[in-house]
Amino acid sequence: MIEIANLRKYKQGNAIRLEADINSPYPVKTIYFEVAEEYGFLLSADTYDAFALVGLYLAMNHHTDLRIHGSISKKLYKNLTWYVQKIFCDFSDKLTPAKIFVEGYSLARPTGNIIGTGISCGVDSFSTIYDRFAKEDDPDYKINALFIFNCGSHGDFDNAYTQMVFRSRVERALIVADELDLPLVVVDSNLHQFRDEENKNTILYLSIYSCVLSMQSAILRYYISSSVEYTEIDFSDHDLAGFSDSYLVPLIQTERTELIIDGCQYRRVDKVKNISDWSIAQKYLNVCLTQKGADSTNCGQCPKCLRTLLTLEILGKLENFSKVFDIAAYKKEAMNYKVHSLLHVDENIFCKENVDLAKEMNFPMPLRKDCYVLDNNFLVVE
Repeated sequence: MIEIANLRKYKQGNAIRLEADINSPYPVKTIYFEVAEEYGFLLSADTYDAFALVGLYLAMNHHTDLRIHGSISKKLYKNLTWYVQKIFCDFSDKLTPAKIFVEGYSLARPTGNIIGTGISCGVDSFSTIYDRFAKEDDPDYKINALFIFNCGSHGDFDNAYTQMVFRSRVERALIVADELDLPLVVVDSNLHQFRDEENKNTILYLSIYSCVLSMQSAILRYYISSSVEYTEIDFSDHDLAGFSDSYLVPLIQTERTELIIDGCQYRRVDKVKNISDWSIAQKYLNVCLTQKGADSTNCGQCPKCLRTLLTLEILGKLENFSKVFDIAAYKKEAMNYKVHSLLHVDENIFCKENVDLAKEMNFPMPLRKDCYVLDNNFLVVE
């Protein structure tokens, strides 16, 4: 049985930590969430909600039950028991249902009314911030704080290079937050230590929501930037986000904190269009897969750079992003990538969206009937 107990909140150097003991097949004996001392009021020691989600997944993965020696949100308990386990089992046949034992139900004591979202400076993230901050007038829904989580989603957590990349992302996010006059809260957690090769991506995905729930005393509403459009939900997807994002997330919120999936209403190309005239995006957009340490320049040639830049070229906005992309490098590969997009339009959603956008914008693309592949090189016959 997975057991979680001894919830506490205490000062650790210049930080405040929320921590609980865990008895599991893993050698790690505690789960913690940590923020800078000035943001210590965010962490909620009133319930075990932040520990329940990953705890349940571990129990289901190891074919045992979960016992929490304390209380959690009744809403969360019911949803985890009735619905979430079914979604998990549908996602992976390696998981089995688990019983959840708790000592009672309790709510987080309110300490704030934060409307938050995460910031990665990618297209999905910036589209949410632009819509729910720059364009939003209703204070009940307007973002008033930004968050970045250090729980293993930035690469191999224990690798020094990963931590260097994470620090560079924090520095960029701090600059953006400062320009928007918003606080940036950095949350550290050790949930990554409960992952293995088979469940790594799922643990990292669930860790994000666990981090949010650790701060539900202060967070009233939190936007999750989704990369999946409603029509793109794929029940055969090997990624839990793609498999169930839009209907799983509403089931893991509590009476105190509302989680809202934002971005499913857009195609990715529409998100790029949405932020293409926003000065913040033009200065700080970062999508690159080959970032070199602290260098935040987008290479212009990796798959994510290519698909983003092709969208911008079709929209006539390419030069607007010359400060953050190597446009010259992109132009060397642009024709090959356009041919690639045409050849893979039927099996790659990103290619399809760009090809569809080109048709909508009357943007000239190579003719598909004139596209050939020779020795792994794309050729266009004029």
